Amino acid sequence: MTSSSLEVLAGLALSTQEYIDLMIFKDGKPSEFYQNYVKDIQATITENAAAEFHCIWKEHTRLQGAKPRTLISDELSLKLSNLQAELENSDLFDDIPSRKGVMTRAVPKTLLAKIGLDALLERLPISYQRALFSSFVSSHFVSALAFSVVVSLIIHK
Repeated sequence: MTSSSLEVLAGLALSTQEYIDLMIFKDGKPSEFYQNYVKDIQATITENAAAEFHCIWKEHTRLQGAKPRTLISDELSLKLSNLQAELENSDLFDDIPSRKGVMTRAVPKTLLAKIGLDALLERLPISYQRALFSSFVSSHFVSALAFSVVVSLIIHK
C-alpha cells in the first residue's frame, strides 16, 4: 500500500467535515492528526520496503547470486499482483472476523483511532475494502514465507 493509496483511504473514510478539519492545513500548519497520519504512512512504507528487501535478499542468497536482484524484484511484484488478484476473487474476505482483523492491521492507527473500525467499514466501498484486504494479506503472506515457497504455491496451483 503506497502513500497515495493511504491518502485516498483517508479521503474515503473521513466525512467531508472531518477531512476539512483534519487533513487541510490551517494557516499553513497541519493538524496533529495529519502529522500523526503522515508518520503512520512513513512507518508503513518503511515496513513494506524492509519486508521486500528481506524477501529479495533471501531469494538472492538461496540462489547463490545466480539471478540478479532486479529480476527477483520483478518476479516478486508479479507474484504479489497475482496473489492479490486471487485473494480479491476468493471468499476469504467474506469471513467477517478475518476481515475485521486484517483491516485493523491494514489501516493506519491514527485513522482507526479517530473514526473506529465499524465506521470505517461502513464508509469504505466494499470494492476498496476487498482491495485493501487482499493487498495487505498478500504482501504479508509473501513476507512471512520464503519467496520460492510462494512461487511454487502459485505456479503449482
